Amino acid sequence: MGRTCREVHEWIEEEVERPIEEWEDRQEERCREEPCNWWLLCLNKLVCWLVWVTVKVVRWVVVTVGKWVVRTVCTVVNFLLDLLGAIWGLILSIPILGGIIRTVVNWLLEIFWRAVGIFDFILSLAGVRPRKKMYFSIIVPSNGRTPLMSEAALQPWIETAIEVFDRTSNIDLRFTGICNTSVSPPGGEIILDCGAGGFFSDWWVLGSWFEFVANLCKFESNWRRRSGYGGEIIVFVIHGYSSNSLGCSMGFTHDYVTVQQAPGPFNDTVAHEIAHACGLLHRTTDGGNNLMDSGPRTTSQPDLTNWQSSVVRSSRHCTYL
Repeated sequence: MGRTCREVHEWIEEEVERPIEEWEDRQEERCREEPCNWWLLCLNKLVCWLVWVTVKVVRWVVVTVGKWVVRTVCTVVNFLLDLLGAIWGLILSIPILGGIIRTVVNWLLEIFWRAVGIFDFILSLAGVRPRKKMYFSIIVPSNGRTPLMSEAALQPWIETAIEVFDRTSNIDLRFTGICNTSVSPPGGEIILDCGAGGFFSDWWVLGSWFEFVANLCKFESNWRRRSGYGGEIIVFVIHGYSSNSLGCSMGFTHDYVTVQQAPGPFNDTVAHEIAHACGLLHRTTDGGNNLMDSGPRTTSQPDLTNWQSSVVRSSRHCTYL
């Protein structure tokens, strides 16, 4: 069952089924305490119980059948959309041609969704920030048979990213899991250039590997990634960089970011790269207190400015639905 289907299913349970069940519990308690009025032959108590039983039966039938129908229809539709997204992803995995198309499409999607989100951006600047959500996952290639990083080693990065965006921007950053891929990268290991070389390497076989593995690992997110709306940010763990970088993002151009396998001195590396993917640039005037500071960050709870939070919230990756 896809991400959207799970959320619809959870909404039905929380917003429809649970309130009715709570009413049933209150009604049951009231019926137990209802005094038997002898001049009504206790019909008042009987009616109370009949109402409780009727609602319980109707709720069970309607909600059970409704959840099954919604789940079935939603799952089929999502599977077909994800399948189309996967086929399109295979085309985008073609070296050079696919890479150029990926770059152009990602920029067009960014422009379109930024235009759509302009009012949300303005409201956010004014301090009006209803809860939004954003998704990310981590893909870890293997070094032989052993993943480059364990789930335990990645956990501090995951927890810090979730905490930072919740605290600074009222964003529910949802982690969808770790995928340990056995598909070997070209050349056996990934040493990435985080400059212009890295940008153009995405058009060649390395970019094709990123795209192909993302299609396999995150099949359930394919249609979201292709449409741009609520597209999951994919974090790849790589072997290292040609410079002293700990992480790298090409911003709007890619829907994935990379981080070096060694944990490094910061737990906010993933959060930093996700913010890049949402449109933020480096900042060098905050003395290490800002998440986007390009130098050593001197706090375990880095901040975002009002402008930065608004940029992230109006990103195509950050949505209400």
